[in-house]
Amino acid sequence: MIKKYIHKSITWVDVENPTNEEIISLVEEYNIDPSTARELQLPTYKEKIIPHKNYLYMVMHFPALRHSHENSNQEIDFIIGKNFLITTRYETIDAIEGFKKTFEVNSILDKGIMEDHAGYVFYYIIKELYKSISDELDSINDTLKVIEKNIFNGKEKEMVTEISKTNRDLLNLNHAISSHKEVLESLGKVDEGLFDSNFSENCIKILNDYYRIENISKNNNDFLKELRETNDSLLSTKQNETMKILTVITFLALPFSVITGLFQMNTESTPLIGSSNDWIIVVATEILVVITLFVFARAKKWL
Repeated sequence: MIKKYIHKSITWVDVENPTNEEIISLVEEYNIDPSTARELQLPTYKEKIIPHKNYLYMVMHFPALRHSHENSNQEIDFIIGKNFLITTRYETIDAIEGFKKTFEVNSILDKGIMEDHAGYVFYYIIKELYKSISDELDSINDTLKVIEKNIFNGKEKEMVTEISKTNRDLLNLNHAISSHKEVLESLGKVDEGLFDSNFSENCIKILNDYYRIENISKNNNDFLKELRETNDSLLSTKQNETMKILTVITFLALPFSVITGLFQMNTESTPLIGSSNDWIIVVATEILVVITLFVFARAKKWL
């Protein structure tokens, strides 16, 4: 589905799930190279940037960690011309939908910050996409703080699953943006004849946004790693305490089993059996042995 948004001399064409007919119409209207048209027909799994005579073709992937999205890695193809920008994608992307509203009401475009080429539209879309990633990272950081609180509230076992889910989200995010640096650095070296000198400055700003997100992501990864290690240590300590208690119970119950077993032997000369108060004597002996073993274990600091 094709939607067009126009501001002064700049046209932004947003296409979701493009059909062959829609791609052909874009090729004819904006003089797009057939090689680019072929790229638009199928998803691309790697970032790329290819300069052409009258436009710049880029492919970038952005993370989508919310459960409302089918894929955690969303592709956007950009065709950036002098006075037009084409974005193609294969599903709804929240940041793009949000920018549509901005473009429609011209809330920022009419305040003099939008210059006379489509590179500025691209710049603000990328800024919006990186803001969305930053919001995702803030949400992950909040989740990590909740996990930390629960770990020290005795919920180590429940947090194993939460830590794994958060780690998956961070892995998906890092995988999606891992190739951005190379593409953005190449973007800043584009021939200024297509845009202007200010475009290179905006590319540096975008790259700085990327570095900031990369740094936040790294900090979240480090925080998660420490939480995992702490949780594992506490779980291990709890398991060791449980095994210690079970071992002590087995150790103290052993005399009952041994002594009872001895008096259950089918022999004619078993002592005490048949005498007065034989049961009380046997049980008292067992209790005395258990108490002796308990005192011995405490003296050895085993308990």
